Amino acid sequence: MASMAERDHQVEFFIPAPACTCSGPVSLRDAEKLSRLEVLMSEVEERFPSAEIVRYAMSDDRGYAEGLKKLAAYLRDIGEEDFASRVAFSLRYVLPAVAVDGKLVAYGRVPDLEDVKYTLETGEVLRGE
Repeated sequence: MASMAERDHQVEFFIPAPACTCSGPVSLRDAEKLSRLEVLMSEVEERFPSAEIVRYAMSDDRGYAEGLKKLAAYLRDIGEEDFASRVAFSLRYVLPAVAVDGKLVAYGRVPDLEDVKYTLETGEVLRGE
């Protein structure tokens, strides 16, 4: 029987729009988050080649619609009903977000590679923020 780490997994990245007219120019902090998210996506692809990587670019219509629905469901799953019910208005607080196998690993921050690895290997999410 294959171990949890050997199975195929899905890692979803919810990528914030760099800037839009509703939120103004990109702050230095937001630019740094985007940069760290890009690094994490590359690391996950490299370290876990059998994992399916799904990117929801919240800057395009299709990614926004699909990502919004998925992210709201994940927020509900972890008890964040307030964010989930108004996720379209809370994107600034919940993005970036990363989910592994349908479990929200982090939102509003870029998780460490070790957080993603832990969930890929155990099926559990570290909650200690």
